[in-house]
Amino acid sequence: MYPSVSIIIPNWNGRCLLEKFLPTVIAAAEKYHQKTLASIEVIVVDDCSDDDSLPWLEGYSRHLPVHLKVVARQLNGGFARAANSGFLAASHEIIVLLNNDISVEPDAILPLVRHFTNPKVFAVCCKAFRLGTDFFDGAGKLGLFRRGHWRVYVNYDILPTLLASDVKLYSFVASGGYAAFDAAKLKQLGGFCELLSPFYWEDVELCYRAWKRGWTIEYEPESIVYHQTSSTIGTCFRPMRVRVIAERNRLLMHWINLHDRRWLLLHIFWTAMKLLAAAFKLDFVLWRALYQALCLLDEVGKLRAQEKLSSLVTDREISALFEKLLATKGIYPISKDEDYYRYLELRRSLEGN
Repeated sequence: MYPSVSIIIPNWNGRCLLEKFLPTVIAAAEKYHQKTLASIEVIVVDDCSDDDSLPWLEGYSRHLPVHLKVVARQLNGGFARAANSGFLAASHEIIVLLNNDISVEPDAILPLVRHFTNPKVFAVCCKAFRLGTDFFDGAGKLGLFRRGHWRVYVNYDILPTLLASDVKLYSFVASGGYAAFDAAKLKQLGGFCELLSPFYWEDVELCYRAWKRGWTIEYEPESIVYHQTSSTIGTCFRPMRVRVIAERNRLLMHWINLHDRRWLLLHIFWTAMKLLAAAFKLDFVLWRALYQALCLLDEVGKLRAQEKLSSLVTDREISALFEKLLATKGIYPISKDEDYYRYLELRRSLEGN
């Protein structure tokens, strides 16, 4: 018997995106129900849009093959708060969280759901391509601790002819834009940390808390989606503000969850080095980010104490798992365009032999 699924889509002034991409979500939801007979619902959380998203959704929701629920927030709170509102409204066992600029392949849901037969699995991430291309937007993520910081956005994919059948495809992060989550575990963690509002690093912070509780996050390369990148943040926020928020939230994630004393000292040292380098270049984004993060230090301290009590797995144990995965035959890291094209050439070569 397959688990029931709630698909949650946060939306802010994205009526045109919903019109373009929501039908693909509905089609995938219908196909999952037809294949499994499991219950499924789609929830759009409108984050106080001032376009015509809500009237359009009201008209669109009529006569759909699956249930579409609309949650209308009265105040704009950003991605984490909107997603958390959706989590509270969800009624099913598995939550699939999608951006409103995601096109979903019809068969994308079932491969994700199959992972949750393992009770340790917290989340599963898709393989995502940039819309209109064959280039990665995201895949499995390698978490690598370097120079006092977690590097969390290095993708990897697999070379099937070289990969042993028993290798677990872990991912450091399940992207908030296209991933499935165990609803009960998500509720236990309290959803996204709203201190990181309005956007960026909230999915990393959530997933790191899950890892430290002894749960796992996995990558499913058979679940395919397409992402129209920067459809909301890139059009609604100034680039400088986006950079400051991203750097601030990166700091907050480490301050809350990095508990190894030596690694925390390394984090402080390398942050100081970055601040000096930024001052030399007259780039004060990191300085502004640091100031904003320091203003939240009391709340960070409370969250840090709470997470230290709840953690069952150390920072170094998580790092060791991903260092081992990186060294595994058949795992190919991809951090830039050139890596991806080399990966494609190697995969074709191996599959042709």
